[in-house]
Amino acid sequence: MGVVGGARQIVMGAGYWLKPARIRDLPHLTLAMGSALASGAKMPEAADIRSRPPGFAGIAWNPAPAAVVEAARRGFYPHAHIGPMKWWSPPRRGVMMLDEVHLPKRFRRTLRNTDMVVTIDRAFQRVLEACAAPRPGRPHLTWLTPRAQALYNRLHAAGHAHSVEVWDSGGNLVGGVFGVDVDPVFSALSMFHTVDDASKLAIVSLYHHLSHRGFIAVDHQVISGWVRDLGGVEMDRDAYGALLDRPSAASPDAWRALFTPAQTAEWRVEHR
Repeated sequence: MGVVGGARQIVMGAGYWLKPARIRDLPHLTLAMGSALASGAKMPEAADIRSRPPGFAGIAWNPAPAAVVEAARRGFYPHAHIGPMKWWSPPRRGVMMLDEVHLPKRFRRTLRNTDMVVTIDRAFQRVLEACAAPRPGRPHLTWLTPRAQALYNRLHAAGHAHSVEVWDSGGNLVGGVFGVDVDPVFSALSMFHTVDDASKLAIVSLYHHLSHRGFIAVDHQVISGWVRDLGGVEMDRDAYGALLDRPSAASPDAWRALFTPAQTAEWRVEHR
C-alpha cells in the first residue's frame, strides 16, 4: 500500500467512523475495544456480540484460516478499515436463498448474447486486488488491506476461499467476486467490474454453480438493490444462524466453472 496509501487509509478510515450515522457508536467501540484488548485472543461467541456498535464481537488477532472458517460457521467474519481486524456478526444480513433466484428476461438475453467468459479459481489474487482497487469517481477506502488480502490468499490456498472471474473476448479480466465457503452457505465478500454487467454475470454464475453443487444460500452481508431484485432478502441473526445449522448436501467436487453464460441463461431454479 505504501506510506502515502497507508496514511490515506488511516485518514479515510477515521472519517468512516466520524460520519453522523456512526459517530454515536464511536465511544461504544472504544470501550468495547478496550475490553477486547484485555480479554486477549479468543474465538467469538454469541455472548460477545455487542449492540453498540451493532454486531461487534471482539478483536481478530491475526486469525488463521481455520479460525476464520470456524468463526464463519458461527456467523462471524473479520473486518476493519484501520487498526486490528475485528469480529462482526451484524443483526441483519443480506441473503440470497438459491431456490428463490429470479433472473429477469432481459438479463437472460444478456447472458445468451454476451461474449464474456466465466471461470472459477483461475485468478483469485487478481480478483482480490481488483476488489481492493480504487473505484473511479469515489473516495478510496477499502477493508481489503494488505493484511486482509494475505489472510484471504491463505484461505484460498487452504481451499476455503474461491473466486469467480469474468473475462472479455480479448482475455481481459473485467469482473469478479470472491468469498468463503461456509457450506451450506457461501459468504460473498466483495465484487468488482470494469465493464457493464460483468459483476452481475459473476454473481449469477456463482448462484448457478452453488445451486448445482447443493448449497442453499449466499450471504452478501449488505444487500444491494440488484440482489434484492433477484430475490435477495434481509434476514435477522438468528435466522441466519439457523441457515448455517442446516444439513449440507453440497458436493465436495473441485471448484471449477460448470456452465457458460448461455447455459446459465437457461437455468430454471428448483423451488424447494
